[in-house]
Amino acid sequence: MSKEIVTNELIGGTFDRMVSYKTNGTLEIEEVSECNAKTGWTPKQTVTLRNWEEIVKLRDFLNGLVPVNATINEEDKRHANIA
Repeated sequence: MSKEIVTNELIGGTFDRMVSYKTNGTLEIEEVSECNAKTGWTPKQTVTLRNWEEIVKLRDFLNGLVPVNATINEEDKRHANIA
């Protein structure tokens, strides 16, 4: 583990996203790059929460969520619209 990372966690089930809490007080959620034989590494996307206040706001937001009944097809459509 890098010296600048306090802790990290793989999320997404297929190891496609990682959350890292860093020694500078930031929290990074990043998409792990994939290698394509024709085009090389695909760019990754990173979201950085810049301070503890932002981290707490996200935590409180996530703790307030409840599961929704989304079908697999709806999930696939959402991911297709994002990509």
